[in-house]
Amino acid sequence: MVRLWFMQQRGELAGIGSMVGLVAAAVLTEAGTVGGGAAFLVMAAIVFVAALAAPHAYWLRADEDGLTLVRLLVPRRYAWADVRGLAMELGRDEENDRHHLTLRLRLAEPPGRFWGPRLGRIDVTDEDTPEGVPPRALAELFAVFVEQKLPVDLPEFANEVLRVRGLPQLPPLPLWAPPVEGAPDPELAYADAPGIEEERQDLVALGKAVKRRVRLGREHLLRRAALADRVFLRDGDGLALAIALGEAERLVEHDRVRVEGDQRHYVRQQYLSRRTLSP
Repeated sequence: MVRLWFMQQRGELAGIGSMVGLVAAAVLTEAGTVGGGAAFLVMAAIVFVAALAAPHAYWLRADEDGLTLVRLLVPRRYAWADVRGLAMELGRDEENDRHHLTLRLRLAEPPGRFWGPRLGRIDVTDEDTPEGVPPRALAELFAVFVEQKLPVDLPEFANEVLRVRGLPQLPPLPLWAPPVEGAPDPELAYADAPGIEEERQDLVALGKAVKRRVRLGREHLLRRAALADRVFLRDGDGLALAIALGEAERLVEHDRVRVEGDQRHYVRQQYLSRRTLSP
């Protein structure tokens, strides 16, 4: 079991206990059961008990069938078939300029930016690296994904935490190898593809469907990458090339593979495979 309480914001932990204590004190005072001083002591006791209970209120347990995530003593069950990995987003607080890392479960459905519940947040250095000696529980959290061979969004960060704590590293991403005959050229990959303007309009509609949480996320990324590649091949300018390379990188990151060289070769091969499977 991995205790996640160290990743909860202190204000969240204190706020919950304070809210419960304040309500209890108000009820006791209104009922005339205790006086103001005693009510304050009751509220303080509730806040203290809530702080002691925090390690037991946030935890994650993995077994052969899936994950159980408990937040505020409320359990949620996720089968391994629904877990795609660990979402990790670096950010910075505007008020104090502190850098932090937010972690969430990445689920197969519904598609979206994070695809799952929030596990918590930790402070990091200004260089977005682990701060000090990372908690053992953080390394154990990453180790769960190592054991299940599931990806994390920032493998370098996770591997540094695992290294410091002496735990096995994340498995490397598989290397995509083009077919024996080589990656398809654009003429073959995009043969019979819709016109560029027609495809652009279809992608606008598809993007709205993705926002409505329809399971079309990967298709959307693939078609966007293919469209950007085709626009560059038509126009040939530097901005179009940058957009095409950026869209190709997004698809590669989504598919969790390594591509040596021009990632647009991967886009073309995947687009051709999609057309072959769904003519």
